[in-house]
Parts: sequence; structure tokens; C-alpha cells
Amino acid sequence: MSKRIVAQDETVVVGADVHMNKHVVTVKVAEEVKGTSHLPPTPEAWRSFIKRFPGCRVSVVYESGPQGYNLHDWLTQMKMDNGTQVRVYIAPPAQVPKAPGKQVKTDKRDSLSLIQAFEMKSFRPVVVPVRAAREERELVRTRDQVKNLLKQIKNQIHGMVKFHSVQYPESGAWSRAWLGQLEMNIKARDTTGCLYHAFKVKLDLYRTMLESIKDLEKKIFETTRSGKCAETAQKIERLTGIGWSSAAVIATEVADFTAFDNSAAFASYIGVVPRENSSGETTRRGHITKAGNRRLRHIFVECAWAWVRFNEDARRQYNRIKMGKPERARIAITAMARKLAVKTYHTVVSGPPLEKAA
Repeated sequence: MSKRIVAQDETVVVGADVHMNKHVVTVKVAEEVKGTSHLPPTPEAWRSFIKRFPGCRVSVVYESGPQGYNLHDWLTQMKMDNGTQVRVYIAPPAQVPKAPGKQVKTDKRDSLSLIQAFEMKSFRPVVVPVRAAREERELVRTRDQVKNLLKQIKNQIHGMVKFHSVQYPESGAWSRAWLGQLEMNIKARDTTGCLYHAFKVKLDLYRTMLESIKDLEKKIFETTRSGKCAETAQKIERLTGIGWSSAAVIATEVADFTAFDNSAAFASYIGVVPRENSSGETTRRGHITKAGNRRLRHIFVECAWAWVRFNEDARRQYNRIKMGKPERARIAITAMARKLAVKTYHTVVSGPPLEKAA
């Protein structure tokens, strides 16, 4: 596609297949596909590209992915002096239809598929948080990532101890005394100095990660009191079963509660609604969809256990769904997680405002 004017005073849809080193864009003006071009992944290249559509209403569609919201930021912050209006839509990859039996996949076809998905309204666009909210979300996610790394290091220490037949201390696992005794046992078992050295490296990593988690949690707590997510997080904290840490996860993962039409849409986004395959007189429901945000799904299930434990009404509902059968415990707690998600939605959207400190 040349640098000449492609369309003027028209409705234009641009499908962009975004990669690290290039953006493959297909343009559709009215009912006609104008062609495909490759753009460098820079704001300047996109500004030059958008200038080819003076006075047009341009909708740019691309899939969410590892490139984040960079393209969205470039285009929404771009000020055009030729009357061009640009709107950006980010599609969740799972909601972009794929043709059955499709054997050929190219960047050009992917960009055209995005245009078709946009015109068919087959996806709900991703809600883009403001930059401050994104940074707070990154902080909370980093805490979870470090906790996962800590778990891996603990498993590695356990594996090493078992493999080399080192005796475990009797009680107080992972306490300072327990680690000290384990260190002595490994030192006594070691014949070359290599085993003890390997343990010390793992132990140093373990202690470093513990300190990092404490530091992250201190910063996250400050964020729930004065950050962008503070008001939402403090509203969520009102609910039984949800502490400040879980509230921080929910508040940062949900960019905007009002973007959902209702509480059912929010529960669907989390993936805690049952699958359904119904036709005519037949209704079939199965396991939950597990679609959408897995972090939110995990945290609502965890909070549901605390809700059932400390709230009598929630405990009665849980026992009614469980029907006294231990094998239905997972079904019952998932149902309670869905109820808690609905309750959270209404608390944030319709609940009373927070009282301001004097």
C-alpha cells in the first residue's frame, strides 16, 4: 500500500496482526478490502499510516497479547489535524472466530479475521486500564509470581533432601530452627562440600524471596489505601471472606466493574458459570467454562472457603448445595465462588460510597 490517500470521509476498519518486529495491517473501506501492508512497530509509522485517511472514522482492531496496550496508547494519544477520528478495539484471542478445517494461517488472513470479527460483533473489547492501574496490577502480579518461585525453591530443597537421604527435623517445618537443624543434617551428610554448597544457594534464594514478598505486600497494602485501586479495594474488603490482599487482586485485575452489563456478565468473565448445550426441550449443563481471567477465578474460590467458614448464611447455602456428599464439595464451593463474585459486583457498582476520613 502506497503513501497516497486511501480513503476520505469514509468509515474504515483496520485489522492489525501485531508482532514484535512488524505490524501487518489490512484495510477495509465500506465493503471493499483495499489491501495489506507491513508497518514498523513505532508511533511514527502509525501516524504516517493514519494520515492516509483524512476525515475518516477509523476503527483499529487487534488481538491482546504480549505487546500489551502499546498500540492502543499510540493511537488514542495521537492528535490528527486532518479530521481523522481513530478508535481502538482490543479483541480477546479466544473470542476471535476461527473457520473450521482452516489449514492456512498467515498474518494477512489473521488481520482480515479481526475485521470480520469486529463487523460481526463476535467479541467484547478488552477494557484498557489507565497507566496507573496497569502499574498497580503489575505489582500485585509480581507478588504472585515471586510466591510461585518460592514454592519451586521449597520443592527443590525437599527433592534434594529426599534424594540424598538427609534426615528431616521433627517439627516446625520452614521455621528458623527447622532450617538451622536441616542445615546441620546436610552438613553432616556431606562428604565433598558440594551438597552443602548447593543447599546454601537454595537457602539464600528462599530467604531472598521471603524478604521480597514482605516488601511487595507492604507496597501493595499502601496501594490499597492511596493508589488508583484504593476505593474499589476498600469497598471489596467490606465483604466477609475477602481480606485486603485478595481485594487488591480483584481491584487491579478488574479494570472497570461498570464495563459489565450486569453481575451475570461479570461471573461469565471470571469463568465460574456452567457450560450449556441446550436445544429445544433438552437442557444440558456441565462443568464451569473456565473462560476469562484465571487469577480472578482462583481468588474467588479461595475467598469462598473463608466466606463459608465465617458467615453462617453462606455456610447454610454451601451445605445445601453439597447435600452431605463429600464428592460435591468442589461443586458447592464453585457455586459459592460465583455467588461471592455476584455479591462483589453489586458491592462495587451499587454499594454505598466510602466515608471520607475527616
